[in-house]
Amino acid sequence: MDENARREIPRDAGAVMREALVTSALESAAKAEEYGLGGDKIILSAKVSSVQDLIAVYRDLAARCDYPLHLGLTEAGMGSKGIVGSTAALAVLLQEGIGDTIRVSLTPEPNGSRTQEVIVAQEILQTMGLRAFTPMVTACPGCGRTTSTLFQELASDVQSYVRDNMPIWREQFDGVENMNLAVMGCIVNGPGESKHANIGISLPGTGESPAAPVFEDGVKTQTLRGDNIANEFKTIIERYVARTYRRKVAPT
Repeated sequence: MDENARREIPRDAGAVMREALVTSALESAAKAEEYGLGGDKIILSAKVSSVQDLIAVYRDLAARCDYPLHLGLTEAGMGSKGIVGSTAALAVLLQEGIGDTIRVSLTPEPNGSRTQEVIVAQEILQTMGLRAFTPMVTACPGCGRTTSTLFQELASDVQSYVRDNMPIWREQFDGVENMNLAVMGCIVNGPGESKHANIGISLPGTGESPAAPVFEDGVKTQTLRGDNIANEFKTIIERYVARTYRRKVAPT
């Protein structure tokens, strides 16, 4: 800060902090190599808790070195605040091709599980089209055309179902993580979204007949009715996986 104060045009304190952080990381890496650690064993990670600072620091690091970079917004916070902050920072950098590994740091709810951090990190990569981990479920937000929470409950149920079953499917089949599902609340946008998904369902909305058309790879295959739609739809998903994705050969 003293050196900066002597400049003809001093930089603001934030810029000085960011430069100090980058310089510290690069000097530490250089010293590690001087002591004998191979450059291919070094990954740089900067502890930053501001979105704009994180983006600026990692852009600078990417421009000034070839070391792999580990991205993550430190102390991002709880719930939606932490998720939004982490996504806002990481998405910008990843879109620019900056970053080799990522982390998401969320404060868990009381007695909550830290697995949410992993799920959010996976979903950031998957929604950006960089990696695939588990089938994604497209669902409408609901509006005056929807009569109940049925489609919301089904969307949540289906998302949990595919996430719980993914470890089993991953052992048995290739490519299931790329499957797309759609759970829609009425007939207005339902068929269109369902046709674009591998499997989609459009639940009855306000004034619609109590029927839920199901689409598979753009083709309407059946209509579900009654009180057992959720289980019947999950059975359809299971059958689709078994006949669509190549079964892995068991090691001998």
